[in-house]
Amino acid sequence: MLVDAIGYSAGALGSIEKALTPSDPHWKRRLKLNLMLANQGLYFAGLASLLGAYFVNTEPNASKAIEIFCLLTCIYTVITVPLLTPNDWPHILPRALGAVLISTGWAMM
Repeated sequence: MLVDAIGYSAGALGSIEKALTPSDPHWKRRLKLNLMLANQGLYFAGLASLLGAYFVNTEPNASKAIEIFCLLTCIYTVITVPLLTPNDWPHILPRALGAVLISTGWAMM
C-alpha cells in the first residue's frame, strides 16, 4: 500500500493536475488540495497496515481493528475504481494485493 502511495506521489499527482488545469485559480487550488488529500490517505492506509502488522503479537485486538480498517480501504478501492473509471482498473492492483496479503496474514494466524 505504501508503494501505491509513493507511485501516486511520483507519477499521478503531477500528471493529473496538468491534465485537469482549470482556468479559475480557486478550482486549480481545490483540485490540487483534493489530489494531495487522496495522496495523504494512501500514505495513512499504508502506514496503518504496517502498524497493524507490527502490533499483532503485543496488541492483537488493536491490530485486528487496524487491519480490518485497512482491508476495508483496499476493498473500497477495488470496487470503486472499476465502477467509476473502468480504464483505470490497473490502479487497483496494489490494493488488491494488499487485501490478499492482509487476508493471508489472518489465515496464517
